[in-house]
Amino acid sequence: MSAVEKIKAATAGLDPDEQYELFRWWTGSDAFRQRQLVALKGDITSGIDDLDDGRYQAYTDANVMQLAEDVGRSGREQLATNRKKPAA
Repeated sequence: MSAVEKIKAATAGLDPDEQYELFRWWTGSDAFRQRQLVALKGDITSGIDDLDDGRYQAYTDANVMQLAEDVGRSGREQLATNRKKPAA
């Protein structure tokens, strides 16, 4: 059993208030914040690389509504798909 599986098993036995407090403690920890900062720096670096390499799309008033419709449609499709899946 992995460490993550052990943690999940242990937290499953906690009541919701205890789970909430554990979550608040973890998200307030320096280790969590450091991991978030590393991930953010990686995302920023990736975005700058994409810009430098010309991998981006500019949006105008004319096509931003189409983007919004595409995002909405995709979200609704994902919701519908997730609702059809049986609970694990």
